[in-house]
Amino acid sequence: MTTVYQISDCHLSNESSYENLRKALEHVANDPTCKTIFLTGDICCNPKPGDYIRLESFIRQHINTKSIYAIAGNHDDSCLMRTELKSSTIFVTDKAIINGREFVFLDSSAKPLDSRHPLGSGRINNRGIALLKQQLRKANDPVVVIHHPIIPVGSEWMKAIRLENDTEVMKVLRKYRVRDVICGHGHDGITATQQGITQYMAPSTAYGFDHSINEYNRSEKVGLSRIRCSTNSIDYQAVYF
Repeated sequence: MTTVYQISDCHLSNESSYENLRKALEHVANDPTCKTIFLTGDICCNPKPGDYIRLESFIRQHINTKSIYAIAGNHDDSCLMRTELKSSTIFVTDKAIINGREFVFLDSSAKPLDSRHPLGSGRINNRGIALLKQQLRKANDPVVVIHHPIIPVGSEWMKAIRLENDTEVMKVLRKYRVRDVICGHGHDGITATQQGITQYMAPSTAYGFDHSINEYNRSEKVGLSRIRCSTNSIDYQAVYF
């Protein structure tokens, strides 16, 4: 069984956010069973040119031998991320096969078309939907990796900053019998199952969200997720530090 660590919602912008990322990388480096890392969006906060280059350099100061895959979140600049990480040791791609299991990566960083959706919401654009269908047609029991949750979870304010076309995406996943989704965005480890699909949400390394109340409230509960995958199962655990 292969171990993958998911590091999400780093919101890299200051010394504290980088220090928390360092702690997460240190945890990963101490697990000899881990060969792969997923960075699942909101990696940088209001990124400017050079930020993703700095990200790669920082990660490689602490980890040298892991395969790393990255997707964008609503705080990222997807185009800048793809440009700066092109030909780097961090892969921004549409799919990967890890230990015989197929992972399909979705970019949900597009802004909603409907202005009623608040800041922080996301969308899979038409190209992304078409590519998703193409990938799933060829896949065998794939795992979908995305920043925004497809199943709205958490407090009411969190459910509001959702994936605009989550219903459409859910229909696609059900059509192609997807069973597992890995996401970030919610800054806490929350697992939910709906219509035969189980969604695993990761904590944030930057700061937590308190979902016990229906108002925006940060917490000090930070961490990452450990994912142990086989060809037919997932063992998912949020790890806090």
